[in-house]
Formats: sequence, C-alpha cells, structure tokens
Amino acid sequence: MSAKPRKKSKGSFNPLKIVLIGGGVLLALLVVGLLIAKSMLNGWLRGEGFRDWLAGRAAEVLRSEVTLGDLEWSGSEVYTKRFEARGRERAGFAEMTLDGVRARAGGIVDRAVQVPGVSVNRLDLRFSPKRLPTAPAETTPAPSAAATAGPEMPEWLADYLPNRVEIEEIEIASTRVSVEKAEGEVFLLSGARAILRPDFQTGFWSIEGKGGKVSLPNQPEIALKDLALRWKGEDLFVDRCALGVFKEGHVDGKGEIGFEGPGRFDLELDLSAIDVDELVEGEWRDRLTGTIHGPVRITGAPGALVYEGTMNLGEGVIEAMPVLKRIAQYTRSERFERLVLNQAKTDFKREGDRLELRNLVLQSDGLVRVEGQADLVGDQLSGDFRVGVTPGTMRWIPGAERLVFTEDREGFLWAPMKLTGTLAEPREDLSARLIAAAGEALIGDLPSGVLDAAQELLKGGQTPATGDVIDQGKKVIDLLSPFLKAP
Repeated sequence: MSAKPRKKSKGSFNPLKIVLIGGGVLLALLVVGLLIAKSMLNGWLRGEGFRDWLAGRAAEVLRSEVTLGDLEWSGSEVYTKRFEARGRERAGFAEMTLDGVRARAGGIVDRAVQVPGVSVNRLDLRFSPKRLPTAPAETTPAPSAAATAGPEMPEWLADYLPNRVEIEEIEIASTRVSVEKAEGEVFLLSGARAILRPDFQTGFWSIEGKGGKVSLPNQPEIALKDLALRWKGEDLFVDRCALGVFKEGHVDGKGEIGFEGPGRFDLELDLSAIDVDELVEGEWRDRLTGTIHGPVRITGAPGALVYEGTMNLGEGVIEAMPVLKRIAQYTRSERFERLVLNQAKTDFKREGDRLELRNLVLQSDGLVRVEGQADLVGDQLSGDFRVGVTPGTMRWIPGAERLVFTEDREGFLWAPMKLTGTLAEPREDLSARLIAAAGEALIGDLPSGVLDAAQELLKGGQTPATGDVIDQGKKVIDLLSPFLKAP
C-alpha cells in the first residue's frame, strides 16, 4: 500500500515574505513621502512663503525695512527686478537698492539656503543721517503651511525649513555709493564694478571694486583703479586702493572711514607722478614745474578734512621769479634765471583755507639752497627763510658776502629772507638788502672828495664843482643803476 502525499497547511506562516512585503511598502511610502515633501518644499520656495521669509531674514540682518519684488524661477535660477532696503537707526546705511538680481540656488544644507552666486545689474547704496526709527524687537518664526501659496505643509516638515541664507559671492555690474550730510553730498563713488562676499554670521562684507570714479567736495575727480574693502555696520575698512588723479597721477592708500554721526576719515595715501601744475594756480604755473610724490594722511569729518604729509618735487624747475632775475643780473649768472632743483621737499598741513609748509628745502647743487617755512591763509603769503649761496657766487655784488650773506655753514654763505604778499604776487626783502649793501659798499669805497661833497650836501653846504668829483659821482651812479631799477 503506497503512502499518500502530505497536504500543505492553509494557515502556514512565512516571515520572510512579510518582511519583504513590509519593506517594499515602507520604501514606497518613503519615496512617495519624499516626493510629496519635495513638491511641498518646491511649492514653498516658489511661493509667497519663501519670498516673505527671505525678506524677513534680510530685514533682520540688515536692520532695515525690506521690499522684495516677485521671484521668477527658471530651473535652479531665480530672478527679481528689484530689492529695496531702507535702513533703520541701527543700520549701517540709509538706503540700498538692487536692480536686476539673479541668483543660482544650490539647495539646502544644514537648514541654510546655499546660493553660490548672485549677479546684480546695479547697486545704489546711500549713507545718510536720515533713517527710519528703530522697530520693536521681533522674532521671525519659521514659515508655516498657512504662509505658503503651495500645498499644505505638515508640521514635521516645517521644522526642517531653512533658517538662514549663505551667499558665496555677489557680482555687481555698476555701483553707486554716496555719503550725505546736512550740507549735502560729501562722497560719491559711481560706475564701479564690484564683487561682494558677505558673511552674515560676523556681519562683515568683503568688497572688491574696479573702475568708476570718486568725487569729493572741492577736489578733482578721482579714477578708481583697484579697491579692496571690508564693511561692517557704519565702519568701512580700506585694505587696499589704487586711484588715478589728474592726468598721470597715481595714489595708493589704506585706512578707515566711519559713517556714524558727522562721519570720519583716517586714510594713509602715497602719491606719485602728480604734475605740480595741477596743484598750483595763477603765475605759479609758469614759475614752477615738476612732479609731486610723497605720503599724505587725511583725517577728520567730510567737509572739514585735514591733509598733512610730506611733498617731494621731482625734476623741479623754478623760473621767471623776480628775485631770481635780480640775482642772475647781480651775479652775472644765467643759471639763476632757470633754477634746476636737485632737491625739493616740504612737510605740509592743509586745514580749511590755511596751508602750512614746514622744513622746506630747495637746493640747486653747486649754486643755492633755501631752507625755511611759510603759511598761506587764503591768498595771503608769509614766510621766513634762509638763503644759502656757494662762496664766490655773489662776488659781483659789492658788499653782498660781507654785509648780507654773513653766515658760513655747510659749504654755503647764508642770509635771511622774509616772504610776504600773495601767492600770485609774492614779495621778498632780500633784494632790498642787497641793494642797500651794494650802495653801502660802493659809497665806502668813494674817494674822499666825493664823500666830503656828499656830507656837504646833507648839511646844506655847497657842492664842489671840480671835474674829478663829478666824474667820480657819475661812476657811482652807473655802478648802482642795475640795483635801482624797478623789479
């Protein structure tokens, strides 16, 4: 008798099948959940919720009242026509406007919206005492489903929404930055291309710029060649700047600019290749040539800046000066008419309409050296100098080395000289003393008969009528005539 096959139990349990089915269901649910979450997140990013959140975060970081235009998405890029921020009392600016803003979204990492790059057509940044009042302290809650224009968002997903934006770089095609005070605009940077790298954690903005122009009150227009700044709140730190002034002049600088209250400047500049004709006016343009170089420090508030430093004149030439013409005539040396300067420098301080020159040195090797100081207030000039000439230079002027250039020092014979008058028409007292010394020396060398006749004239007596006396007197007049001519 053969055995019958065993029938399988209808209620048998297979755990592996349950695990596989359950895992498949969970995986499907997870995929569906992720798709739904992505759809909700994309809906939030492209809806009013993200725009409102972004405007709120910008308002909080910039301490401003922010208006953000509609966001237009194209793939991972978003574009808005305009971003406006009006600074409150604690903000570092009064107004900021960005036109044509385009950003590349790089996803969300650690609840931060990653933005690798932003391009802006135009930035207009204005610093001014006119600010909005400080708003009451508010906290910006994470947007909820009610704030979105997309699908309803579950509470658990809202906890994973971003709470900050991280921007790597902002590229600006054209920049306008102005500083305004009660008296008007005191600083303007326009037309510059810029790259900004913001750090919202520390509040520092790194700024690099090229091109454009800088304008300051009562100053020549400055061309911007290269610029590296750090900006935080109302403080601007200039790490590097290269500027072009006048035709060929160049300025390198660094320092700090503060916008709080009346504002403050503290800049250290290095000037080079500036034509002196660009700095002087009137007849001095015909009298002085050369190029300026040297360090300059600018301090103080806009509109009341103080300039001080050292000015060096390279390839300097002085000509057409009345005193030099006289000296050339008296010394019979044409080198004085066009004085080539081997050394020319002075320390200076400019404050308002007052210019102080100290430690001034002018030297033409083997000929003359001038040392001293001068003040220019408005157009009025005053100065005290020492003029040194090499021995023998004044040998043709009677009495010059014996009565005027009496100090022997450092290979020069020295005489004092005072400078007065105006910048356009300076006057000096050295010529008059040379004339007086020449007259004294010549009269002292006259024959006794002429001296007696002069004394008689002074006493009211009769003048001798001898031919010798008349002849000697004529010679004296002829000798003195160059010194008696009007300058």
